Amino acid sequence: MLRLTEEALHLQCRAADKTEAIRIAAEALEKSGYVKPGFFNGMMARERSVPTYIGAGIAFPHCAKENLDLVIKTGFQVFQFPNGVSWGGGKVVFIVVAVAATANEHIDVLAGMANLLGDEVKTTLLAKATTKQQFIEQFEKA
Repeated sequence: MLRLTEEALHLQCRAADKTEAIRIAAEALEKSGYVKPGFFNGMMARERSVPTYIGAGIAFPHCAKENLDLVIKTGFQVFQFPNGVSWGGGKVVFIVVAVAATANEHIDVLAGMANLLGDEVKTTLLAKATTKQQFIEQFEKA
């Protein structure tokens, strides 16, 4: 299971669409020292080739492998969008887990989230959490 810290968690986010949500995520990854400027473009390239919606109201944006040179170190940031963000194709995202990873380390992060996949009840609880502590407790429940 992933260890989520308050510093890596962003509650009450709002975005008009997935492009804005991914921009918010890329800026947070850059501000946290995980990526270099331009990572947003790599994330959008990945999104165009393979959409990052993974089910149960969760998206997992990361960069295309051609842009791994923009990753400084592996890390992630989690974003709560209580009102949801259209991810296209009728899919709505409430939780965005943005990942910066060298090589295939993003798979380890995805594996750490396995208990969230397919659990729309848990996603709903996360989307409604009003404090970081409440969100983290729900996120880390097995």
